Amino acid sequence: MAKAEALQPIYDDKVKGILKLLGEGFSREEVAEQYRYSGYRSMESFMRRKNFVWDKQKGNYIPADVLKASIETMVNFPSDRVRRIVMELNKEGADLKKVAVKVGFENHLEMASYMKSKGFEWSQEAGNYLSTSPTMPNDDEGVAATSTDASHEGSFDVGNGDFEQFLPLLEWLSSNKSGLQSLLGASVASGQIPRFTLPGLFVTKSVHMTNTLDQMVRDFSKEKNVNQREIFEVALIEFFQKYGYEREVETLLRQNA
Repeated sequence: MAKAEALQPIYDDKVKGILKLLGEGFSREEVAEQYRYSGYRSMESFMRRKNFVWDKQKGNYIPADVLKASIETMVNFPSDRVRRIVMELNKEGADLKKVAVKVGFENHLEMASYMKSKGFEWSQEAGNYLSTSPTMPNDDEGVAATSTDASHEGSFDVGNGDFEQFLPLLEWLSSNKSGLQSLLGASVASGQIPRFTLPGLFVTKSVHMTNTLDQMVRDFSKEKNVNQREIFEVALIEFFQKYGYEREVETLLRQNA
């Protein structure tokens, strides 16, 4: 209970004045100057003592408990590791360096690099990582409207003989069916990792890579539930398909067809 009370915002006259001026469109620098601070960071220290944090999107200070609550209710984390990091840092008295080691990083700099790759940036005001991606509408009406608009946008009239203009394209697609299927990973669904049954015996191959790339492989393997051997197999096959070995890959895959 004491923890919740410690985050309660304190609305004294000075706080109200700062919030009012910012709400009227004044910048932090201008407001700080009016209250005779040496800079807006000094004013920010004052607002933090009153349990307020800066919200860049709103251009004003908001109660710290509101930000904490919004972090706790986030559900669109890109991975379980990102969720763990954010939740650990959201705890009272969390230490950035200790959290980094706890979740498996060598240091907080390595964790920062990982979070950036997942679309999260450090917020000094929040004392946590916040998503840099814009909020997407998740209500049924918004999704339905978007789908409807997209369907109309991509539609065309095939009546009155218009269909004939597409015959050359269809003929070309038919004649290049095999190559297109190979290029598209045999029509693998979007986001689905293909699985290949390859002929031959398994061998051990040592590969040197940076520790950051190695960590990315480990994270992907854990998050997507796919072993590292399959990751490298898919990566190599798609590499060969893209850079001039399409026929060789097609021959290799056909051996187990």
